[in-house]
Amino acid sequence: MLAIGCRSAQSSSSTTASDLPFLITPRFIQSQMGDSTTTQQENQIREWLKKGDTLQAIPALNKLAMRYSNRVDYSQAYDCYWQALLLAEQVGDKRAQADSYNGLGILYSLYERRDAALDSYLQSLTINKRLLAAGEIDSLKLRDNYFALAIHFRYQNEVSLANAYLDSCESIPLKSPYANTLVKAERAYLLIQSHHYPEAEALLLPLQAELTDFLPSYLVIYHSLLGDLYVAWEAFAKAQTHYQLALNSAKTHLAHLNFVPDTYFKLSKVMTVLQKPTAANTYMQTAYALDQWLYSAKSPNNHFLLEIKDKYREEQERQAQIIQEQRLRQLEQEEYIWILKTVVLVVTLVLVGFAAIVWTRKIRRKHKLERTALHLRQQQEQEKNQAILEVKNKELTNTTLQIIAKDELLSEVKTQLTTLQKEGHSPEIRKLIQTIQLNKDQSWLAFEKQFAAVNNDFFDKLRAQFPELKPYDHKICALIKLDFSGKEMAQLLGISAESANTSRYRLRKRLGLEKGDNLKEFIDKV
Repeated sequence: MLAIGCRSAQSSSSTTASDLPFLITPRFIQSQMGDSTTTQQENQIREWLKKGDTLQAIPALNKLAMRYSNRVDYSQAYDCYWQALLLAEQVGDKRAQADSYNGLGILYSLYERRDAALDSYLQSLTINKRLLAAGEIDSLKLRDNYFALAIHFRYQNEVSLANAYLDSCESIPLKSPYANTLVKAERAYLLIQSHHYPEAEALLLPLQAELTDFLPSYLVIYHSLLGDLYVAWEAFAKAQTHYQLALNSAKTHLAHLNFVPDTYFKLSKVMTVLQKPTAANTYMQTAYALDQWLYSAKSPNNHFLLEIKDKYREEQERQAQIIQEQRLRQLEQEEYIWILKTVVLVVTLVLVGFAAIVWTRKIRRKHKLERTALHLRQQQEQEKNQAILEVKNKELTNTTLQIIAKDELLSEVKTQLTTLQKEGHSPEIRKLIQTIQLNKDQSWLAFEKQFAAVNNDFFDKLRAQFPELKPYDHKICALIKLDFSGKEMAQLLGISAESANTSRYRLRKRLGLEKGDNLKEFIDKV
């Protein structure tokens, strides 16, 4: 057993062939993604939908979504899950709805949308519990739900809840001798989070043979987990070995590829500790390229998903709006009919006419109340849409700040390497510096594209109200609307903090603001 606190004694500044194995790059993943099985599934689903055979198309869509997810084509997976969910609700297929929600929970979790992920997982669990109570499924379905929730709460660092859901998993027996292998691996995650390293290692090491026999693709996660354990335990040479084994498993099985960027990041840090800067930089660049390709808004694979469009919500709102409009027309038609009846009754019989007038007034009051309620509901919908816009702007701000942070990190690394190169005149370091390219313009273009998608008429209003403003002024206005500080604004635009403050001052003058006017509030009202 490794002693706690011991550091790897073997570290070297040189880079060997074993330090730089085959790198998993976006190009490699793309070359492996296409296959005839996926194409056949797509064609078969299209044929079923064309014939109106949704009962076969729905489960096939869920399976295809899972296949896309495993191949890191998350946009296609997201689209398939939502299509399956909408079709399943139309035909009342509860089993398929539960599967779709569980798959969507995984996708939301990948993009750090924890609340949406938890909501989807609980939707799936609730549906499956009802199906179990009705005798339509067995309890094994719940095991999948509990395991997904355990992973969710482990990411949230809620160890007690994660353990509780793992207990629920184990309470549902399986006939397989490997029934609790994955549960044990999750237990080890929680032990590492609680700093119980010897117990975590004792639980993990026997699992390798079991995983090799029944689920070899899970070795990606298994070796990554062992790498995390040994990093926490400061056994960095062992951590390097297991991180590289995790990457080899990902390459072999083309599974759990979402773990690959983080594994490269972690491996880069390990190589830094082991004083192997060349390998560390190579792994860091590979990690960054994969992370951008998999999750960045600039990636064509994820553009659809990162627009934060919820097809299901949009469809529900559209249907609700149609129902409201139909109800208003119905009320108007009823009111018109009652007026005609009142006229006829007044002409034929005064007393009956009087009663009809009283009844009509009552109906009118009722209809007025309903119209008032409907208008209030529409106003609430507008407020809800405004709240959603604020959330989107917040997510856009967070994404932009992450880009800034990454650019700062790369800039700092480049500065430090430049200093080292001046001292040692190392050609290797000079080559390394040349590979680090910072492009503030690309960062701004990515920001501007996402901002325009969320605030689609902001710049149009600016141009209409203040035609004298220049494109640079539009940039400043967008950053002020997102409540960027002077420092953050300077970092994104590639200028000094003093220049950013000067730009704000000039913008106030161009907008005609007085000394006491609040610039942020003024721009928010545009």
